[in-house]
Formats: sequence, structure tokens, C-alpha cells
Amino acid sequence: MAETVFRFDRAELRLDTRELCVDGAPVPVGARAFDLLQALVTHRDRLLTKHELMEMVWPRLVVEENNLQVQVSTLRKLLGSKAIATVPGRGYRFASLLIDESPAPAAAPRVVAPPAARGHVGNLRQDVPLLGRSADLAAVAALVRAQRLVSLLGAGGIGKTSLARAVGWELGHAFADGVWLVPLAEVAEAAALPLAVARVLQINLPGPDPLAALAERLPPRALLVLDNCEHLAGAVAELVDRLLQASPGLHVLATSQEPLRLAREQQVRLDALSVPEPGTREAAQSHGAVALFLARAQAALPGFALDPGNEGAVVEICRALDGVPLALEFAAARVPLLGVEGVRQHLGQRLRMLSRGARDAPERHRTLRATLDWSHALLREDEKKVFRRLGVFVGGFGLELAQQLAADATTDAWDVLELLGNLVDKSMVVVDTASATPRYRLLETARAYACDQLELAGERPALQLAHARAMLAMFDRRTRMERLGLETVDQWMQACQGEADNLRAAIDWAVAGGERALALDLANTAAEFMYEAGRYPECVAWMRRAEPLIGADTPELVLARFQFGLAMVGLHGGVEGRERLRLLDAALAILERHPPSMVLVYALCMRGYVAGICGDLALARGTLDRVHALTQPAPFAPLRGLPLYIEGMVRRFEGRSHEALAAYTEALPYVRRHGDGRTLFYLQSNMAAVHHEMGHLDEAVDQYRRAIVALEDSPRTDAQMMSFALLWYAHALTAQGALDEALEQVRRSLPYCRRSVGLRHFAGMLALLAARRGKLREAALLLGCDDAARQRRGEVRTPFDLRTMKAVLALVGAQHGEERVVVWRVQGGALEEGEVAELVLGA
Repeated sequence: MAETVFRFDRAELRLDTRELCVDGAPVPVGARAFDLLQALVTHRDRLLTKHELMEMVWPRLVVEENNLQVQVSTLRKLLGSKAIATVPGRGYRFASLLIDESPAPAAAPRVVAPPAARGHVGNLRQDVPLLGRSADLAAVAALVRAQRLVSLLGAGGIGKTSLARAVGWELGHAFADGVWLVPLAEVAEAAALPLAVARVLQINLPGPDPLAALAERLPPRALLVLDNCEHLAGAVAELVDRLLQASPGLHVLATSQEPLRLAREQQVRLDALSVPEPGTREAAQSHGAVALFLARAQAALPGFALDPGNEGAVVEICRALDGVPLALEFAAARVPLLGVEGVRQHLGQRLRMLSRGARDAPERHRTLRATLDWSHALLREDEKKVFRRLGVFVGGFGLELAQQLAADATTDAWDVLELLGNLVDKSMVVVDTASATPRYRLLETARAYACDQLELAGERPALQLAHARAMLAMFDRRTRMERLGLETVDQWMQACQGEADNLRAAIDWAVAGGERALALDLANTAAEFMYEAGRYPECVAWMRRAEPLIGADTPELVLARFQFGLAMVGLHGGVEGRERLRLLDAALAILERHPPSMVLVYALCMRGYVAGICGDLALARGTLDRVHALTQPAPFAPLRGLPLYIEGMVRRFEGRSHEALAAYTEALPYVRRHGDGRTLFYLQSNMAAVHHEMGHLDEAVDQYRRAIVALEDSPRTDAQMMSFALLWYAHALTAQGALDEALEQVRRSLPYCRRSVGLRHFAGMLALLAARRGKLREAALLLGCDDAARQRRGEVRTPFDLRTMKAVLALVGAQHGEERVVVWRVQGGALEEGEVAELVLGA
């Protein structure tokens, strides 16, 4: 039969031999790129959608859409930028002019060549579909073709073997002498390595030197996949080095928990499968971890499906297991017995629960503990000691804290540095190099194992106490530096922002251990930090756990800081306004008996703010007079912007918009110099709101847009700040009449609202958007939601809020009677968060 060949421009595509030639010379092209080009050429008479191409090139695989873009980009580099046309939002079309074509068979529904046509030689067979690794598969396959030694590194159970097998199958046609998988986990001695390779390749090794005989008889153009090299890494390195020298056409792909450390080695450290971000569940199945869990759960329980009732629990399981494939498979296997919610509830006992591996799995993968036992056994005793001590950290740690907690009389800080590096190399510790200062962490399952080892060593109580004290010392040191003007608020926050989980764990351990003074000091520190981080409700929960430890012998300044801190994080943390005022009055009664301090300044500012939003403008004004006087002289002059900011807020409640803008403008340079990005954002947003109040809508919209751009670029940005920015912006757009754009900003705000104050917090302004869109019943319900939310918070409406409410009532009242509107407002008080979103965004 004649060979099927397509000729176009400078290129020639040979389907039978799977070759692409450019300017008469063969060019290397990956299997997926070739399949993509074949699909485009054979369907050149029409546009192919992205979905069609994904089905043709990646049948039965879950892949990220950007992988298609990567392959298109690869082909354009080979064939020219105009060879493949993109139709935005629709798909791709082959655009080069076809010069010649040999007779070709009718196009099949899929243009993926069958295994026999791909020239597979070796012992690999096509495995179950690889989920969530399409980008890794493409990248590693390309690297293996280009480099002679590639090491695939990662923790036990991360999926190295599965990916290596998939890469080998993908490249089966590229190695004339085949792809050979050599499992090494059961090889106990270095001397047996050549025999293990020879046995797979079916080679006899005569003579006294098996390695020399293997090197002499090795197939010249093969890919060796050496699986599980970590327990014999040094010996495997010697073997690989000898074989690569002897056979110039040989390529090696090794899987290991630590590198082989050869000069020619290309290391690829495999990450876990992707998991959805906290607070977001959109397109959960597009994340590899969720796709894998779902596939394995369906295999164990036919008919299982992801639905709104179980999606949250599935996402939480995937996040708690760090997207580690082996752990996800064990968890999915427990779904028939425990259900998804049962699996989620038992994650605290994961090392006992996740113990039902496949019977045909290697012994080390029969249970999650067995996998960790295998990895742990490869460590030296000093590495084991540092590893278990690092288990006290929750959510990661920096180098200084690791040295402080893991060092002892026999292992100094420099030893810890070296041992930490060894643990990273051996895939027991993960390093995040994205930031300027590296952070380290144990995957949660490894951390649970480390804590078990800490318990067995009898070190856990002492290490937890040391950890709590270290966290307090670190936060106190950074707070003092900020108070002394040695660093800005933003610098303080950036230095500490990774330690929130450690701070929570320290409070929990101190409370549980009866360390009263330590627990209260940690809670007070947490209040200042979590307020700046915009994480109010969770800090309120931490402080409520510590509150019963307050007694008659608690130092009064500690008590005052606690009362002030609870009032501060209670602002959006569920503590009613009058209760916050009571806490602040009690704290100020103590603080005023002591020399003036920054805590006194902050407490006075907070009372002025809370009094204002609760409607007690006389108290707010009197408090501001006191704090204005206090911040005139040094050392409190740098804080002068805070009372000016609150002055502007009080003037807004008094309906004096021009004076409010003047106060905000005066505060601006002070806040900028203080380096407090959070206060700066709220100050500028309030300035935009005043322009809105005064009818300067174009100026307000422009300022909100600039604020959102600044937030997107700022490391200080949190979910609450984005919620406020997007929804205030939507409110200004509503006033302009740009209702569709306003609706889009509300939709954009949803993930941020879920993680912070919630959409109900903005129900009053959303009521106006609904009313302007003709959704009058919905507007009245939202107004009732705002009534109830303000009552719960103990807050009154500003004159501007009252204008908004009257505008809503005018639109609703024009079509509906007063009694019906009253009923709707009462009903609106019971709205849940999801119902608010549906009222605003529903058709």
C-alpha cells in the first residue's frame, strides 16, 4: 500500500512512519504534537473546535486546555506562525496550502494511531489513563527525548512511576530498541542491579563482571526506565554512568526520592496534583486531584458522581491530602464504606484510615503508612530526628524557625541547615522557592507521620511548647521593630504572613496544655496580626478558646490588650457593635492608668470608629479629640493619619461630605509614610465613596478602578479588601447606569466574599442594582437582608446609605404596595449567603 504523505509549503508529513520533515530534513516532534498536526491536516477543510482536538489527541484523558496551546505553539515554531490559524473562542484550522497528497484512507473519528503503528518495543503496556498530568507528560517526554538522563523526583506516592510509565508509552515509537521498565524496589543489594536490568532485557551476563557484560550487550537505541532508585541511589548512579558511556544512543529515565547526582542528570521534581483554591469550587473536576479522586471513587462505587451536596467535602479531602495521588486513591477506596463525608471526618486519623491499597500494588504501597515507612527507613538517624521535629510546624516554616526548633546539644543550627537540605533532596520536605526567602513544609500526610514519630520518641510535648514560645518570640520581635519605626506595617505583615497556621496551632497547644500566660500572650499577638491580615472571624474563634484562661491573677495590661484585640477582630468577626464598645471602654479604663502607648492610640481610634458606625457620634467626636491631642507630639506622630481617617468617617456619618474628603486628604501622606497598605486602601476607597456621594461619578469610578489594579499587584491584598473594592465599584457603576458591568463586578467578587465578610454585608447597595434592573421583589428582599445584617452588627446607615435605601424603596413602591414591601423586607432578614447571590445574579 502506498505511503500516506502530505506536502505543504516547506514541510512533508509522513503518516505511516510518523515523520515530519522540514526543508527536506526530519525534525523531532512529540507524539501529541504529531497527532495534533495529523488531525489538523486530515480535517483541513474545516475548523476543529478545542473540544474535538482534545478528544482526537488526548482520548479518555483529563488534560488542561493550555496543553493544546503548548502543542500548537510547538508546531508553529516548526512550520511557521501562519501554518495554523486560531479562531478566538472557537478553535483551530490548518492554514497552509497543500501542495501534494498521496491517496489517503477516509478519516477516522479519532486520528490517534493504534499501538501497533507506534512501533512499541519493550515490556511496557498501556496503563490506565493518566489523570491530571498532561502538562507533566508533555514536558517530561520532551526532556527525555532531548536529554540522555532524566531523573523524576518526588515523595513516595506522588505518582512518579505512573508518570514514568506514561512517558515511556508516549515515546515507544521513538526508540528503535524499545522502552524497558526496570523495577528496582525489591533489589536489596548494589551487586544485583546489573542482573535486574539484564533480566528485564533478557540478556545473559557471562563472566566475572556483570556490569561490564551488561554495558557490552545493551541495545544501542533503547530507553531504560529505572523505577524506585532511592534506596540504592549511589549504586544506581554508578550503573547509569557506566551504561551511558558505553552506549551513546541509550537514554535513561529514573524515578527516585533523591537525585542520582550525576553531572549529566536533568532533574524534574514532580509536584502533587492540582487542587482548587480555598473558598472556590468552580470547575472542581478540572483539577487533577479531584479528577483522580472521582475516577477512583467511581471504580469502587459505580454510580458515584460529583454533585453540589458532596463537592465541598471532595475538595476538602483533596486539599487535606495535598493532591498526593496515592493518598487520594486510598481515600477514594474508602468511599463505599464511609461515604465522602465520613472520609472527610476521619482525615485526622489518615494513617489508620488510608490502609486499603490494591492487592497487586507493591508492598510499600499497600497502606499509606507503609509508603511512609519505606521513605523514613532511608533516612539517617540525624535526618530522622530533624524530620520528626519539623512535624510541629503547621503550614510551613522558614529556615530560622527550623534551626531554632530542630537544634539541640548534638545537632547545632548549621547541622540543621545541612540536614534540612538532605530532607529536601530526599523528597521528605517540600521547598517553595517562589518567594525571595524560601519556605519549607511537610506534606500533611508526612507531617502526621512525623508527629507520630515525635510521639514515639517522647518529644512531642516539649517540642510543641518550644514551638509556641518560638512563635510568640518571632511575632513580638517583628511587632517591636514596626513600633520602633525600623520597618513598616507592610514589611511586618509580609515577614509574618506565612505563619498564621503556626500561630493558630501554638494557641491551640498552649490552651490545651494549660499554659495560661503563654496562650493569652499568643492570642493578643494574633489579634494585631490577624486584623491586619483581614482574617477576623477565625481570630475571634481563637480568642474565644483562650478567653476562659483569664483569671483574677491575669496582669491588667494583658487583660486590656485582650479586650482591645477582641473588639478589633470582632469588627467583621461576629462581635456586635455595643459589645465591642464595652470591651474597648474596659480596655481604655486600664490603659489610661499607664503611660501612653501605641496600644492606647489604637484602642482610642478603634473606639472612635466603632462609636461612629454604631451612631454614637458624640462619643466618637470626644474620643477623636483625645487621640488627636495624643498624636501631636513624638513618638506617636507617625500615627496621626489614623485619627484623621476616622475623622473623615465620622464626618460622613454627619453628612458633611466635603469636610470628610478634606480629612481623608490630610490623612493620606501620614498613612503613606507609615507604610500601612491596608489602611491606605480603605482611606482611598472612602475618598472614592465621598466622590460618589457628591455626585462625582466619573471620578469615583476611576478611583475604584485604580484601587482594584493596585490590589491585584499588591502582596498585602486579602479577600476582604478585594470584596470591598469590587462591590463599591459595582455600586458606583450602578449609579452611572452601567448595570451589566456592575453585575460582572458582583460576579467577580463572589470567591472573595466567600472567604471574607460574605455578600450579605453589601446587600443594601446590591438592592439598588436589583431595583435598577427591574427586579423589584428581589430588591426589597435584599434591603431586608441589609436591615438584619446591620442590626446584628449594631451599625446604623450613613446619610449616603439612607439615600440608597430611599432610592430602592421609591422604585419598589412605585409598583407594589407598602404592606407587601414590609413583608418582603422581613423575609429578607432570613436570607442565606447563596440566596443573596441568586437574587442578584439570577436571570
